[in-house]
This record gives sequence, C-alpha cells and structure tokens, in this order.
Amino acid sequence: MGSLNLSAWDNELQDGNSKLDTSLKKNNAFIKKLKTSINKDNQDSVLKDIKTLSLTKYLSEIIISSQEGLLKCTKSIDVPSAIEIISALHQRFNKEFTPHLFGWMFLQIQVPKTELDEKDEKERISKVKLIIRFLVEFESVGLFNGFKNVEPLPQFMSQRAARNEGLIPAVLKESLSYKMKVGLTVSIATTFIKRFPKLLETNEELHILLNSYSEIIISRTKDLHNIVKNLKTKNHKAQVRTGRIVEEIEADLSKAIELFERFKTATDILCPFFEIEPPSFTDDDNNDKSNENESVIVNKDSGIWANEEDRKFYQVLPEIPSEVIDSALNSSNDSSKANEMNEFLVHLETASNLKDIDDATLEFWNQGLIGKASKNRLLKHFTTTKDIGRVRVYARFLKSSDPHLGNLKDELLEYLDRGFRSQIYHNGLNFKNIMFFCEMIKFGLVPEHVIFHKIRSLILNLTTPNNIEILSIFFEISGKYLLSEHNKLMEEMLDLLQAKRKNDKLTINNKMAISNLFLVLKPPSIKSIQNKSKVLKPEQAFLKTLVRSELKHGTLKQVSSIIRSADLNDSDIMDTMSSLFTKPEKINYENITLLSDILKNLRRDFKIHVVDTILEGIIRGLEINDYRYNRIRMAHVKYISEICERKIINVSLIHDLLYKILTFGHAFNNPMPGRESELDPLDDYFRIHLVCSILQNFTLRSKKFEDKFQLFLTYFDYYIFLKDSPLPKDCEFKVVNAFEKYKFKRSSDLKTAIETLNEIVKSKGIAPGTSGDDDEDDEEDEDEEDENDEDDDDDDDEDDDDEEDEDEDGPIDDELKNRNTLNIDGQTTGDEEDDENIKLSYEMYERKLQEEEERKIEEALEREFKKMVFDSMSSHKIDKTTLELPQNIKSNRTEDFFESNENNSKPNNSSGKIPFTLVTKKGKSIATKNFELPSNVKFANNVVEEEKRRRSQKEQINKYILQSKFDDENE
Repeated sequence: MGSLNLSAWDNELQDGNSKLDTSLKKNNAFIKKLKTSINKDNQDSVLKDIKTLSLTKYLSEIIISSQEGLLKCTKSIDVPSAIEIISALHQRFNKEFTPHLFGWMFLQIQVPKTELDEKDEKERISKVKLIIRFLVEFESVGLFNGFKNVEPLPQFMSQRAARNEGLIPAVLKESLSYKMKVGLTVSIATTFIKRFPKLLETNEELHILLNSYSEIIISRTKDLHNIVKNLKTKNHKAQVRTGRIVEEIEADLSKAIELFERFKTATDILCPFFEIEPPSFTDDDNNDKSNENESVIVNKDSGIWANEEDRKFYQVLPEIPSEVIDSALNSSNDSSKANEMNEFLVHLETASNLKDIDDATLEFWNQGLIGKASKNRLLKHFTTTKDIGRVRVYARFLKSSDPHLGNLKDELLEYLDRGFRSQIYHNGLNFKNIMFFCEMIKFGLVPEHVIFHKIRSLILNLTTPNNIEILSIFFEISGKYLLSEHNKLMEEMLDLLQAKRKNDKLTINNKMAISNLFLVLKPPSIKSIQNKSKVLKPEQAFLKTLVRSELKHGTLKQVSSIIRSADLNDSDIMDTMSSLFTKPEKINYENITLLSDILKNLRRDFKIHVVDTILEGIIRGLEINDYRYNRIRMAHVKYISEICERKIINVSLIHDLLYKILTFGHAFNNPMPGRESELDPLDDYFRIHLVCSILQNFTLRSKKFEDKFQLFLTYFDYYIFLKDSPLPKDCEFKVVNAFEKYKFKRSSDLKTAIETLNEIVKSKGIAPGTSGDDDEDDEEDEDEEDENDEDDDDDDDEDDDDEEDEDEDGPIDDELKNRNTLNIDGQTTGDEEDDENIKLSYEMYERKLQEEEERKIEEALEREFKKMVFDSMSSHKIDKTTLELPQNIKSNRTEDFFESNENNSKPNNSSGKIPFTLVTKKGKSIATKNFELPSNVKFANNVVEEEKRRRSQKEQINKYILQSKFDDENE
C-alpha cells in the first residue's frame, strides 16, 4: 500500500477500468455511504465503488464526505478500513483529492482564535486526538508527501515547514501548546503515548519533544499541589475563624483540586514511560507522628471513654429497618399524631438505659413522627428542657435518626451556635447548652469548623468573664474525643492556649485553671513519669536513702559522719546534697532538728547556700500564698529556726525574718487597721502560724537582745488584733503558748496594743545605751558563746567551725559599725574651732550678702543646706537604732530625736542661739563641726518652725486615725 500511494503522487498509476458507471443514483449513494459508513463492514463495498463508479464530477462532494466520515470513525477496529478507503481515493485522484484532505485536517488542529466554552473545548480536543491519529497512520502508508502538497497550508504549518520540522512533531507542538496551564491538552499527549509507543522509540525528535513536555507537566503539577494545600489551609482558617463555610474559597478550592487531579493523572502516565521519578504528593497530615517520650495522647482505642458501657453508648447505635424508615417518610402527615408524640416524649424522658433509648427511637419511626409539626415540637422540647442529664439521651436519639432528621439537627445546631456566640462575647453561662453542644460533638454531629471556631473564640477571649469556665466544661466533656479524632487541629488550639496563658491580665487562679486543662487532656503516663525520673549514681542514691529514710536519733552520729565525708566538689553529689538539705518537707517533721544538726558540721559555703535557699523559699511562699504549699512553708520556718538554734546563723537574721513575715505585701511594709493586703487577707491566719512556729523553736540566749525581742512581741500582738476575730482555736492555742513561753502580757484590744507599741518605740529611741553599740556588743557576746558551744559539740571541727561563725557574724558586725560611723549627738572626728571664730566668720559672711543677686543665691543655698541637714539627721538617727521596724514606727523614732534635740537645746536658747551640726566628708573620712546660729537668722528660724509644724501635723493624724477606728467599733 505504501509503494502504491507513493507511486500515485508521481502519477505512475494507470486507471485500468475504462468503462466507469456514471449513474447519478449510484454516485450519490457512494457519497452518502462515504459520509456515514467508513468502517470495516462497508470497506469492500466502498472500495468496489471507487473502482467502478465515475466520481470525477463529484470530487468536491467526495472530499467533504470523506472528512465527515473520518470524524465518525472513532472505533479502533474501523481505522484500518478508513486507511484503505482514503488510500484508494488517493491512488485514483492523488493531487486532486489528498492535498485538500490534509489542508482540512491541519485547519482542525489550528488553535482557535475565539474563546470556546467548556463543552466546545472538549469536542475540539476529541477531534484533534482523532485527526492526529489519522495523520500518523496516513504518513506511515505514504499518503503524506511533504508540506508542498497541502492545500491550503495554514500559517502555523508553513512556519514550522520552513524550519524543516516533521509532520507529527509540528502537529503535536501546535496542539500541546494550547492552554497548557489549565491542562486541556494533556490528554492528547497521554493518548499519543499509549497508541504509538514504538514510534517514540524510533523517532528521536518526538521522544525529545514529549520528554520536555512531561517535565513541564510535572512542574505544573507540583505548583498545583502547593496551591491546593494553601487553599485548604486558607479555607480551614477561614472556617475556624468565622464558624461558617466560605463559598468563594470553597469554589476556588474545588477548581484547584479538579485541575490538580487532571495533571496528576497525566504525570502517572508520562513519568513511567520516560523513566522520570514521579513527585510525591502525600499530605503533611499523614506524616505527623507523635513523640513517644511526651505525655500519652489518647487514641481511638483507649482513653476517650470512661468504660466499655460509655463507649457503647456513643458508638454502638441501633439499626432502624429501612422499610420502617421508608414507611415513615411516605406518611409524613402528622396532624393527627399529637397523642403519639406525647407518648414518645414521655418514653424518651423516662429512658434510663441504652435499651430504653433505642426502643423510644424505634417507636418514633414506627409512629411516623417526622412531619413538620413533630419536628418543631421536638426542637422546642430539646431547647426548653431544664434537665441537664437528658441532653446525652437527646444527642443519641439524633445520631440514631441521622441523616433522616437532618433538618432538625441543623436547626438545633443553629440554636446552640447562636447561644454559644452570645455566651462567649456577652458574659453569660448556660451550662445546659454547652453540655448539649459537647454531647453532639461526641456523636459526630457537629462540623469540624464549627467546633474549633468555638474553641478558638474562647481562647482569644480568655479575659472575658466565664470564658475559662466554658472552656473547662468544653474540654472536660469532649476534650479527649477531640484530641483523638481531630488531633492536629486540637494541638493547634492547645498551642494557642499555651501562648495566651502568658497574658499578664490573667489572674493566678485563671492560669492555674488553664494548667488543669492541660492535665485533663494530657495526663502524664506512668512511662513518661518514669522517663523523667533522674537516674542517680550509687553514691547519690545512698545519700538520699540515708537522709530521707535512715535518719533517726539513734543513727545521727553515723549519718553525720558519712555526710561529712561526701565529696562536695563533685557536681552530681553537690546537687544531691543541695536537694537533701534545702527540702526539709521531704523528711519527717520531727527529723528536721536532726537535719540541722548535720548541717552545722558541713562546709561554710554549703551552709550559706542552704540558708539562702530556705530564706528564698520562705519569701516565695509569702508571694504565692497558696494553701497547697502550707506544709512546705511550715517545714521551712521550722528548719530555719533550728538552724538558728544551732548557731549557724545570727539571731538578728531571725529577728528580721519575723518582721518580714508580718509586713510582706502590705503598703509601706506596715499592716494598718482597715487596710487589707491581697497577699495577707484579714481571714488568713497562716502567717501567725509561721511566726508561732519560729517562736516555739527559738531560744533567746542573750539578755541584751531581750529589748528588741520584746518590741517584736508587742508588734506581733498588734498584728494579731488586725486579723478577723475570733481566731481559730488551733491558731489561738499556738498564740497563747508562744506568748507564755516568753512571759509576755498581751494587750486587751487594738487601741491598747497601738499605745503600748508607740510607748516602747519612743522609749527605745531615746534610752541611753540602746543604739547600735549595744547591739554590736550583744552580737559579739553571742559569737563568743557560739564558739564555746561548738568547741564542746565537736572537737574534730573546732577550728573550722569557729572560723565559720566568726566569718558569718563578721559582715553583720561590720555593717553595724558602718551604720554608727556618723554620730550627731555632739561627737566629732575633725578639729573644732571656738565659738568666737565661728561667730566672726558668720558676720563676715553676712556682709557679703548685701547685694540683691547674692541674697537670692543665699536663699537657694539655705534651702539646699536645710534639706541636706534634715536628710542626714533623719537617716543617721534611724541607722543608729538597729531595730528593723516598719516605716511608720521608724518615723516616730525620728520625731523622738527632734524632741530630744529640742530639749537639749533649751539652755542655749536662753542666749538667743540655736546649735547646729555640719557634716562633711573628704574621701573616706567623715567629720562634723558644731556651731551656733542666732535665732533671728532666717535659716535657723525656718528649721525650728518647720519641725514644729511637721510634729504637730503627725500628732493630729494619729489622733484622727485612732479616734475614727474606735468610733466605728463603738457603733
């Protein structure tokens, strides 16, 4: 056939039949047959007609009919017949027929100039695929003899012919380049590869062309996959943010998925053929793996349900026969079924187990209660019931009847959704609606985006009242179910909650409630707890067992000897020792005394670390004030008092700590009547317990320290009267025992306590010999006692312990000495000049101030000098007395100083002069100079008048506060 077709192009074939039938009827029948029946069945008949009929006059009709006939030849079995018939026509008419047929075929392949709709596009692609198939077949049998024999030759083909491109590559390039991004022509490439694989193996030009096309398709497929993934993420965020389906994003996502699937199908065919590695399009959701070392997350088999019965309630649903459902749907007229509806509701309300609930559901369908009136009554019943315990029954009924009661479910969800939104943003709490919503979640009746929109809204508005409570209910009822069924979204919500927990506007209680939510959702498993437990070395485990388990009165010497031999230079041993000696709450309460005995003989730096840690723990307890840590706080104060008893620390530290416990958190570090502190409410008596515990364990060894301690007991008595009365019995017993130990007589009421406190403060401020010097002597005597006691306790550590005590007390003594460096009672460290020289200097200085400008400068200097003297005198006198009292008590002592100054200056006032002390500092040396100024000098007169005014105002304020307090009590 190929040689005959080639010969026909050269007119080498002769028509052997000279007698041709010119019958009009037969010729028309042939044209019609050619148009409709180019197939295997009519092949012989058509070929016979071509040889016997005179078709020359009808050549134009034959060309058109053959074109239409080829388009109808879509079956593969008919293609060889079509090739035979077209070849016969070519062999008879050659250049009069074949160039016109090829010209028409190229025009069908040409890219359309106008935009086609989707239906026309599909028809055109099908036509192009069929024509390309015939072109390949025709070229293989010699029907195509170059572009010069094509009439008319389209412009796109003439350009490609000029570049000497082959017929099939030129046709494929034109076809495949059409709308490549939307993938309309990818089916042309896949169809061509399936039909002509051998042609691609032999034709290198075609192979290179389709290989390059495949790479472009793969790249486009990857881009589409990313687009789909981004649209899914965008759609998910929009749904969670709004709680609704966003139609625009949904439409874009559907188009993107359809387009991606089209390209993905093409890559599945192209990649294996050209041996290209196919891209991976696995979703990220499938690659998420949980970490085994983290807390156990509930899975679908365990942890969601409380027990097997609970699991059956939510997962094992009754099967309603299809004929019953069909019968109920067909008889939807329920206008006369009010009685049946009443009976069903009674049955549903009294159902107490799975069988009763399922029987009620079957009764509902057997009665055919699915009409509009019945649904409205059900909806009203579900939304108005006040029995919270029945909502899970209603949810099971809805799930059992789903999807045939879809309208009822949607209306109920709409009602609950509106209520939920109102609660989130308008400070409300409807427990029943929240319960109903959560129960529907556990039955899978609520769309995912609606669920997480509610959770997200609650988390973003945690500061709104009741929102944390709503979130707690939400997680407690359906949290584990969501964590199992929607793990990724739930983890995102938990991350958001974790970030929001750092909000400064949340109270401590709210933050603790959020922490409890995490424990409810992700309780730590035994395995995770075991993994977190630290692996101890044998030496560490041995030390831990010694202190925590084996420490007793009978084993104290042995345990102490072993502990002292521990290598504290080893970081692990040091960590263990630190944990053992800074956590007294981990041992028996009566063994705390023994623990302090062991601590006494350890290294100085370690003792410092322990004392610092315990003191920090006590202060931290005052800051938190959480009742759950009360046992730990009691152990800490017991421990620190026992440490003081062992003379590891100085008594002054305990003295300061006692004041710290009573005053911490109060305004100006001083509790006052009628002024409550958030950290120390009036009905919280735990600080009294702490102080009583220290007082019971503390022994006052120095008589010189008794004055300061009596002042504290007076202040403690005053503090107790500030609390709500009466005291709890256990607290009252401790207070009585503490005061009886020190033989302290309590005041009868708050007024007496305040007066007693003021009297003692005033007397201690002016009494001779009660300032810092006495305190220094007291501490030095105590240090000597400490050294003597330690000599008796442990000869082996005599030198070491003595040095430690001296070193520890040394900084305190130095501080006291520094505090008393300044003395404004008349003692001086510099050279004094006589009164006449001072007076003469002052008169000369007065004469220099005659000019107005110099007088202004003098007034400014007087103001600054006045401020400096007041600051120096006030701070100096406070520092002289080492009693660490609250601010208002210190100010009283300052007043006493000025009273003393005034009394001492009375003899001098008779001569018309007022004494002053000038404090100067040069380098590290400090000096004072005493001199007198005439009382008529403006500066001296202002100082006296200002002090009198301040003292008078304070006395009036104190009287007013006391009077108003007692007036309220009398009322």
